[in-house]
Amino acid sequence: MTQSPPACFHCGLPCTDSTEYKLVILNESRDLCCPGCKAVAEAIIDAGMESYYQHRDSGNPGSSPAPELVPAFLSQLNAWDDPEIQHAYVRTATSAEQATASVTLMISGITCAACVWLIEHQLERMPGIVKAKVNLSTHRAEIEWHADQLQLSDILKSISKVGYKAEPYTPHIQEETITKENRQALSRIGVAGLGTMQVMMFAAGLYAGDYQGIDIPHETFLRWVSALVCIPVYVYAGGPFLKGAIRNIRTRHLGMDVPVSIAITAAFFASLWSTFTIGPEVYFDSVCMFIFFLSVGRYLEMRARHRSIASSIRTSQQGVIMARVKQGDDWQLTPADRLKCGDVVYVKAGETIPGDATIESGTTLVNEAMLTGEDTPLEKTKNDNVTGGTINVEQPITIIINKDPKDSVLYALRRLLDQAQSEKPGITQLADRIAGYFVLGVLLVATITFTSWYFIEPANAFWIMLAVLVVTCPCALSLATPAAITTATARLANQGFLPTHARFIESFRHITDVVFDKTGTLTHGQFSITKTINLSSQPDQQLLIIAAALEMHSEHPIASAFTANFAARDLPDAQQLKVERNQGIEGVINGQSYRIGKAAFAAELTNKPAPEPPKADSQWVLLANEQQALAWFNVADALRRDAKSLIQFLNAQGLACHILNGDSSEPPAAIAKELGVPDVVNNASPEEKLAHIRALQNQGKRVLMIGDGLNDAPVLAGADVSIALSSGTDLAKVAADAVLLNHQISSLSHVFVVVNKTYRIIQQNLSWALVYNLLALPAAALGFVPPWMAAIGMSSSSLIVVFNALRIQKVSANLNTITD
Repeated sequence: MTQSPPACFHCGLPCTDSTEYKLVILNESRDLCCPGCKAVAEAIIDAGMESYYQHRDSGNPGSSPAPELVPAFLSQLNAWDDPEIQHAYVRTATSAEQATASVTLMISGITCAACVWLIEHQLERMPGIVKAKVNLSTHRAEIEWHADQLQLSDILKSISKVGYKAEPYTPHIQEETITKENRQALSRIGVAGLGTMQVMMFAAGLYAGDYQGIDIPHETFLRWVSALVCIPVYVYAGGPFLKGAIRNIRTRHLGMDVPVSIAITAAFFASLWSTFTIGPEVYFDSVCMFIFFLSVGRYLEMRARHRSIASSIRTSQQGVIMARVKQGDDWQLTPADRLKCGDVVYVKAGETIPGDATIESGTTLVNEAMLTGEDTPLEKTKNDNVTGGTINVEQPITIIINKDPKDSVLYALRRLLDQAQSEKPGITQLADRIAGYFVLGVLLVATITFTSWYFIEPANAFWIMLAVLVVTCPCALSLATPAAITTATARLANQGFLPTHARFIESFRHITDVVFDKTGTLTHGQFSITKTINLSSQPDQQLLIIAAALEMHSEHPIASAFTANFAARDLPDAQQLKVERNQGIEGVINGQSYRIGKAAFAAELTNKPAPEPPKADSQWVLLANEQQALAWFNVADALRRDAKSLIQFLNAQGLACHILNGDSSEPPAAIAKELGVPDVVNNASPEEKLAHIRALQNQGKRVLMIGDGLNDAPVLAGADVSIALSSGTDLAKVAADAVLLNHQISSLSHVFVVVNKTYRIIQQNLSWALVYNLLALPAAALGFVPPWMAAIGMSSSSLIVVFNALRIQKVSANLNTITD
């Protein structure tokens, strides 16, 4: 007979694995069903309320706890496992090995680098976690896990176990969180401010009594009323510091909240003891003043952080929650994240387009500044594609949704932005490690300082120790880099340039050489057929139809020259397709094999030598079948207007430019003359392009590669830094360190300005954080810094770092820095 699984000691539900979650409760090892119940049980025990279980069971001995004992918040977290709810938040990917899921979380309660370390390590210990990265500036986390080993609710419960609240991120949730944080912070400042003023009023009487004398009953009365006023300040306004310190101590990772909490707790309880025993000194006014100054500093820091991520919210915000979807003869309001392909949606003038779609009826102007940074509206009419998140400026339109919300450009844009802001460059990781050791050093210095002053001047030993604990600020060190990178990333994203990896800004300034792919990068990538030379007896139009039927299955920019004038339904079906990268495409149409592409590739099908192109100074594409070469097509692609000026700008910066051209459109000498670039390689395969990159790197060069992001993927991956030009429609396929969305390569000059400014800001922040702490700590230890000034100095140190980073937002946003 199969033994039934034991019941969970906390909630009474069956345990799926009685050996996985156990906890000693009431001196016995108890089975628990999940991490959530274990976390709650640990919290009850840690709070000294273990007797709860005795009282719970005493009313009905032998019975299992009722399901209602499961906390409401655990039930709410379990709801995130519903596939319909997850649909709008969780991204899935399936590989040959395992299916993985990923999500962006918004986490409440983060105050310093120690919080980030704690959450990351808590998650990394969970079986099935692939990646867990938390950003200190945005309070967002990028989590990836094996979907068959973990549920989303398990991750959320694990984060709640260490004292933080997490939920799947959307811009709307973040705005609500910001509003809530702001309200709570102001409330705490209000309590601390009122308490400080009131206690200072009582303290004035005590100070006067020290000089003029005061009756003991009056002194005792003033001390007790000071204590009563100080208690809510210590418990409520100082709560975030105390909770943070408890978390740090429990996880054995020291953060800035630890010395701060030690200082205010020591002063508070020393004052209470002195009040009980009628001792010599009380410090209630100092406790209130500490908490007030620190709360004001943390609030201003928080507001600055909110400002730094506000632009990234605007960049990634869909801006519309509901959409008018056609249901029969009526229009029904439907959540935008529940839209499906084929839904017909009505969009009024001035509204945000709710998803990627095709215009069914109407003509209007659409503002695509969200995507490209350009405020000039573009005309859109029937059958044109529009992007979710852009603004319908002029006339009402009816659109047909053509992409699932999770496959949309807006979703990919938000994911890449979150990825960039959640990653940590090397300099940030180093600063975090230093900050952790720094706090331990502060505690040691404070101990030594108190011991030394106790023998030198006992009356001041306590005050000086408090100043040492409060004045130092490793937070400034931890914030120095992420604050600048978050601001720079948001600034660039608003201008149509999207860094996708945090290392981009760190690596970009070290480049020595810039390598361009010509087609679609220095040129528009919009090919047109300028001439057709018919080598067969078939009509030109028939040859164009065959060529278009093949090219419609190619992603190469040249394909657009053939497919632009044909609808897919008007073309014959091509089968048995074989695409040879950088060569051409082969397929079977009506039982006949055809090839189109480079002459050697196409002629190979005929088993005859490749014919010579009509002219060597232009680009020709050959169409052939098994019998003969059928036609030459001359295709042309004009250079971008600002290509030459960009290269001149780069040369002026001391950077060497190179062009790797996958086509044979022009001889190297002609390209070199037109653009002023001596190093031009024509007819290069992806392997040859990568080899050229490697050759430069072997010479000690740091290479920036700029390509189209799709055809140049291997070369982009091989460069030290890479930038992809993307129309946005293929944003999810791009694998580069940054993406240029507006296709104005002149805006790369603005990137240089922002990156250089950001690096200078990082250097300034780190220098300030180090200099401040190196000067402030000895000064406090020598008794030159009173505790109230230490609190102001500590808060100011973090504020200076954050506000200095915000200066990046003021860098000129002119996208036409380079002009002809």
